[in-house]
Amino acid sequence: MSCLLLTSCEKGDRESEIQYVRAFPKENSPALNEFMNYYFKESRDNKIIDKNDQFVFSSSDVNSDQDKIHYYEYSERELEKFYEPLLASVDTYSVVNDLDMREKFETLVRISVKDNLSYHLPSVQLEKKNQLKIRTSSNEMILNLPKIMGEYGLKETDRVDLELLQSNEDHLVLLIEDQDAKGSKGWNLFITLFIKQDLSKMVISESFDEAIQKKLNEGALDKFLSNLKKIGSTGEYSLLTDRTIIDTKKKRIINIKKEDYLGSDGQYVYINGKKDDLSDGIQKIQTLDNYLAGNEVYEIEYKLNFEEISKELDFVTSGIGSADINYFNENYIVLRLQYNGKFVGEAGATNVLIDFQEDRENPTFYLVDLRIINIIGSTY
Repeated sequence: MSCLLLTSCEKGDRESEIQYVRAFPKENSPALNEFMNYYFKESRDNKIIDKNDQFVFSSSDVNSDQDKIHYYEYSERELEKFYEPLLASVDTYSVVNDLDMREKFETLVRISVKDNLSYHLPSVQLEKKNQLKIRTSSNEMILNLPKIMGEYGLKETDRVDLELLQSNEDHLVLLIEDQDAKGSKGWNLFITLFIKQDLSKMVISESFDEAIQKKLNEGALDKFLSNLKKIGSTGEYSLLTDRTIIDTKKKRIINIKKEDYLGSDGQYVYINGKKDDLSDGIQKIQTLDNYLAGNEVYEIEYKLNFEEISKELDFVTSGIGSADINYFNENYIVLRLQYNGKFVGEAGATNVLIDFQEDRENPTFYLVDLRIINIIGSTY
């Protein structure tokens, strides 16, 4: 009985230390900057470079010109200055409306990269009859897509979208979506091109995991593996897309379970974070290395209490209606919670910004509605 009482007291003490703040964070931080990068970006934009306090993205906005991949950049200080009004806001939603989010961000902050080749970013232009012109700092060529991808069903008249997944000094990885052809899985046709920067070697594959695995088995990707984007601490794992991980030593695709959530930087996994309805209670987060090794070692464990949050927000509710993770990395989690009304309808909704930077056992919960609803999911 005394042990039970002690355990109960310890749990009570831990819960009492959780800080609930009904406001946006008052100071910027590296983790908050990463989240705001996510908040303002378009769903099909990819961060290619992040160094020297400079962020460089490739842009594949489906509502604009898809004949060319665009690049834009901005500094960390420019990002901080733009969202600074949120730090001092009492009525966050009014400030968000005033900022007009992405539209003003695109106009006032992000600028086009003037010399993309200096960042090892290729110039990629889709010309008539689906002729793809690629120019790098060391070479250029025109790919006749209907010819080299004829076996997949791509034609001269097909509507084709482009997306740059990775680019570095060694190679680039390009995703091509054919909206008028069906792939082997019955979806739109997605093709991944692995291309050396000097354009001396190219590997073409459908983009689903089994097709990539076949190329790995054949050894076709051997010359690319050592320079793919590294994740984890061992150096053996590389990230191709947001859920496709390659074990470069064993040359095999590693799968994240459907119900688990791989963080935005590919370093951490939120157990059961992608279930249709996130459950409250103890939440568990692992490093990628421990997750893939099957170790029951959790770097972060925290308690999520839907009832406490609703009380903090004065919601009159019969309980949680839906709960989703909108964003997740090592130091920051952003949730979207929607509560049912006491009898009918909706009692209220909020985003929850959970900050682990100061204390991983007792994070700070910022309860603020930024109108983030949908998870930005995989491209395909």
